[in-house]
Amino acid sequence: MKKKWLAMVLFILTPLFIAGCAQAIPAKEAAPLLIDAMIYQKEDESFESNFANSETLTTAFEKHRESFEENFTKGLLQSNTEIDETVAKKISGLLMTQVQEVTSYEIKKVTETKPIHHVTYEIKGFDLSGLLIRTTQELLARIQKDNQIAKDQKKVIEETIAIIEAQIPETKATETTTEVTLQLKENRGKWEIVAGQDEALASLYLSFFAGVSNDEELAKEMAEAVTQVVVPSMGEPKTNE
Repeated sequence: MKKKWLAMVLFILTPLFIAGCAQAIPAKEAAPLLIDAMIYQKEDESFESNFANSETLTTAFEKHRESFEENFTKGLLQSNTEIDETVAKKISGLLMTQVQEVTSYEIKKVTETKPIHHVTYEIKGFDLSGLLIRTTQELLARIQKDNQIAKDQKKVIEETIAIIEAQIPETKATETTTEVTLQLKENRGKWEIVAGQDEALASLYLSFFAGVSNDEELAKEMAEAVTQVVVPSMGEPKTNE
């Protein structure tokens, strides 16, 4: 009887013991899985098996991406008016596709201060300021040809949308890099994002989508981009009488 009881206890405890002793993969291997899921939408078995609450994280990443895409669309169009949902989704889709196509990153370093691992990403993000410059220059050129455009806000938005749709697929990554550090910790053989890192996560998204790591840098870069716009000189504008 004692042997049966002991066998039963061992049967119950062995899986728990194994789970408690499970080793997580190295932080340098886990770090890319996180970015692949967040930015490149590669939620595969590797991410699911190596990150705790992977489904919750994936849902959170999707919501965060949607929020970024929506805000960028409004910002690019520089309008407070309601944008047609179909148009907004089209621009967001183009933007997301191009971000995934042209951006890149490296794991610059991983440092450990137990139990936290500090992972520093070096990112070449989407050249948002370059897109703004080219879009603005093209819009000014079209207004120069037809000054009736400037008199109709709806027409301005339509022209801007057409330009952006053409320009996004031509926009590359920035030449400069940004660095963002994210904190991870190991828990029962899986990795977790340390709580309270909303700012770091926002910096990651901004680095990929805009090539800068914070709102202040973005505002500065956008202001500088405006000064680089070359106003076209194309003679007298045409008027539609």
